[in-house]
Amino acid sequence: MNKPFYKKWWFILIITFIVIGAIGTTMIGDDQKTSEKELKKKNDVIVIDMKAANDTNIPLEERIAKIAADLFGTTTTDGRDRDIRVESMGNTYYLKLMIDNSITKKKKLNDAQQNTVKLLKILKDVEDMGNIHINWQDHFKDDYGNPTTGSAMTTVIKKTDMDKIDLANFPASDLKKIASYYYST
Repeated sequence: MNKPFYKKWWFILIITFIVIGAIGTTMIGDDQKTSEKELKKKNDVIVIDMKAANDTNIPLEERIAKIAADLFGTTTTDGRDRDIRVESMGNTYYLKLMIDNSITKKKKLNDAQQNTVKLLKILKDVEDMGNIHINWQDHFKDDYGNPTTGSAMTTVIKKTDMDKIDLANFPASDLKKIASYYYST
């Protein structure tokens, strides 16, 4: 007498391997997705939509503000509003935004320089980009102890200079050497 197909041991063994294989593939896929997300966070890989960045139907001021928001977020690391503002005069664009808080003044300056170079890497590929004046703002106290907002680091990079820089290999600490204007507190 023949046993029904579901009672044969080899059939059950094959089905078990198929189910375990499917579960394992799903788990590996989820782990890979998590690992990719963690890797992107660790390496600060942020993808900027360059088609939108070069869309001349949108004013360049808005595109620069969007790029800065995509790169650095709309809030600082301590939860303050980044307050990204872009204005223009001729072919010079003035970007003003709040700096991230850091443990030391030196680290804050280093972070501002690194972030400026990240921004320049993107702006270099914006076709109608002009000169850029980047002003990293911070909260200070005036001589009377009152809170005030002021410039922590300012740099002006001309478009002609930006085109010359190999930003892939450019040390952020050299920013003051190539800037038309550089100031830090």
